[in-house]
Amino acid sequence: MSDRAHTIDIRSDTITLPTEAMRQAMATAAVGDDVYREDPTCLELERRAAELVGKEAAVYVCSGTMGNLLACMVYGLEPMTEIVIGQRAHVMRFERGGINLLAHASTYQIPNDADGKLPLEAIREVLSLSENIHRTLVRAVFLENTYNGHVLPNAYVHQVRQLCDEVQGRKVALHCDGARLWNAAVAQNLSMREVSAPFDSVQCCLSKGLGAPVGGFLAGTKEFVETARQFRKMIGGGMRQAGIMAAAGLYAMEHNYERLREDHENAKMLASLLQEGLEGHTKDITILPPETNIFFIEFAHSVCRDTFLKQCKDRHILISDFNPKGVRMVLNLNVSQEDVKYASQVIIDVLRNILIA
Repeated sequence: MSDRAHTIDIRSDTITLPTEAMRQAMATAAVGDDVYREDPTCLELERRAAELVGKEAAVYVCSGTMGNLLACMVYGLEPMTEIVIGQRAHVMRFERGGINLLAHASTYQIPNDADGKLPLEAIREVLSLSENIHRTLVRAVFLENTYNGHVLPNAYVHQVRQLCDEVQGRKVALHCDGARLWNAAVAQNLSMREVSAPFDSVQCCLSKGLGAPVGGFLAGTKEFVETARQFRKMIGGGMRQAGIMAAAGLYAMEHNYERLREDHENAKMLASLLQEGLEGHTKDITILPPETNIFFIEFAHSVCRDTFLKQCKDRHILISDFNPKGVRMVLNLNVSQEDVKYASQVIIDVLRNILIA
């Protein structure tokens, strides 16, 4: 089997490149000063985003991290606020501690189940605590959907919503870190409005599976979004002629949302081909079946992860080490079915050679 110059990058869905059509939309975008609310393309993106997820308003943000941080800052406005969140949540582990350092919110961290859920009993327990001079007050619960490629079922999210609503004497909001909420909607054959309905606020990325080069949005009530917009300015997120970037987001929402099904199918195909090609090596290699566009391979001690990654890279297959037990593979719009077939052959070949050595 010969190598080829074309690199297949399945490290993440953040590595996607704008298509020519998306670049054209950016080049011809109508622009103005977005801080003054005069950029028509940004205004249109925010209108469309709010409508898509069924909220009153939305604000365009530079990144998903910024969107989550703004939500933390809004919910953390009241003194001695506590946010219930997963111990392994992206907001907690991969966003530089903004929830504490900038939002000044205390966190009650619940260990995530393997599929990303927070156990309902654990949520119920913390929400049932009575007000006490010794304790902070829970103002919000944060969920992440998807979580490492796992989908939070809509029925589960509605159960968490009910727990929040049962709290007496104060409002407990439910926030979604929905960087890949698009994938969760597609996987469940639901609309974005349906998967967003239980949440008070929703953050969505446009620069992952949808393929925009930058940006996302935070949606909620008009009051919530207006406060978030003020915090956006505070932390340097107020942009001027941002319509050039917003145009890419609009194009992505219109043209790349439904095609996420292709990424999901490609992930299933790759996992299936690897499972078939590595049959007989189950004591050394575990392939975790994908629910969306992300899946993981776990290695026994007989497989050196660094050696595997280097040999794949030498043969133009880029894979992420974002997994302490093995590797992560993320299918994206830059990867075709032919790429999947070729990548599977290389990965199988490399792993067989490592196990024989």
